[in-house]
Amino acid sequence: MPLPSSLLKTLEDSFETTNKLTVRNERYHLTQTYSDQEKANLKRRIQNTHQRLSYLATRVPATYAVCEEVLGRLAQYDFEFSSLLDLGAGPGTASICAKYIFPELEKITLMDQDKDFKIFAESFLKNANHTDPLYELTDISTVSKFPPTDLVIFSYSLNELSEKSASHTLHNAWLATKSALIIVEPGTSKAFKGLKKRRQELIDYGAHILAPCPHDKACPLSDNDWCHFSVRLERTTLHKYIKDATLPYEDEKFSYLIALKGVQKTPSVPRIIKKPRKRPGHVIFDLCTENGLQQETLSKKDKALYKEAQKLKWGDCLDSEK
Repeated sequence: MPLPSSLLKTLEDSFETTNKLTVRNERYHLTQTYSDQEKANLKRRIQNTHQRLSYLATRVPATYAVCEEVLGRLAQYDFEFSSLLDLGAGPGTASICAKYIFPELEKITLMDQDKDFKIFAESFLKNANHTDPLYELTDISTVSKFPPTDLVIFSYSLNELSEKSASHTLHNAWLATKSALIIVEPGTSKAFKGLKKRRQELIDYGAHILAPCPHDKACPLSDNDWCHFSVRLERTTLHKYIKDATLPYEDEKFSYLIALKGVQKTPSVPRIIKKPRKRPGHVIFDLCTENGLQQETLSKKDKALYKEAQKLKWGDCLDSEK
């Protein structure tokens, strides 16, 4: 899935007066420190303008692709949102994506403590969506009360907080949530451990988990496993150059939650939690169901179901009773 043309243009315009080779070289330094989980959060890891540009060139496309997938799941239902709160917004990628998917959004508020990301976010949103956002420079973990908002999203931000801060910030965000709250995290085992805790906290607050979980029961996965998904995104020429990559695409792994407040529970439908295994004459699905982890095999004997099964991918729901 490509970036919207207006967003791509804004991104490429940011490099007009910059030495791209320097940006590419700085990416290696940023990647090295980013992988060190003992250091400060991402915003403090970025040391200079060239590292920031390398982040924008490589992470904005990946983050957008993931947000498009996750917000697309929410858009499958008949929800309407007039306000959005983007917590730990960074360059505003999640807000840009949300505006495309939910054009009825009238009020967009972003919060982050990075003033340079604020400049990029406002430029992106203005050029991409003709939206005048409110970007507040603040550390989200220190905010005592967030404004009441229809849709709240943490995009790759909640896991950057300490365990205590993440729990506290989520609680405050849930109090402000009027309809739906989304958490997006990297598709790693470490990130999922934190997400699993946040999931239970939301359930304890009375939330209904819309996706990916087909139920509000305890997560059936063992401590050695984690729930994650994958989205394939197209690499632009700039993206490939900064990453020194040859493939025209990359696969971004991610984990996520969509929690609903004050909404009637939807029917439970199993979720495909691993890549479907296609064999001659049948397809094997690994599923998370209301009754725990299960496997289901659909074969050519069930012609109609098998035809539909061929179209299903990792992360989709499987309603084998249709």
